[in-house]
Amino acid sequence: MASPLAVACVKEVRPHGDGVLVVLCGEIDIATAPGITGCLDELTHTGGIDLLIDLEPVDFMDGAGVHLLNRVQDRTSGRHGRLRLICTRPTTLQLLHHPWLRLSFDILDRLPAPVPPEAVA
Repeated sequence: MASPLAVACVKEVRPHGDGVLVVLCGEIDIATAPGITGCLDELTHTGGIDLLIDLEPVDFMDGAGVHLLNRVQDRTSGRHGRLRLICTRPTTLQLLHHPWLRLSFDILDRLPAPVPPEAVA
């Protein structure tokens, strides 16, 4: 069961066109990451999902947050899905682009217009 802190960090989960938007908030760290991971695992367990994670409301993220995002990326790409992050915060971007981590997230600066499910062939 997810901790109350982790549940509080998942601000919103809703459909967005042919995908799912997850808005995270607060502090994504070693205390909250396991519960958030559980929520994201539920979304990615079937595969083929277009997942958008909005990090704009996140005040702080450490290595545990990066690890959970990397896990979600592995789960989506390995199952014919896609992960995109929405982030403009300089400190979070610095962490996500750190050269030693060698991460390759698709990072957007705003929420894209939804693509209707019937438009995807």
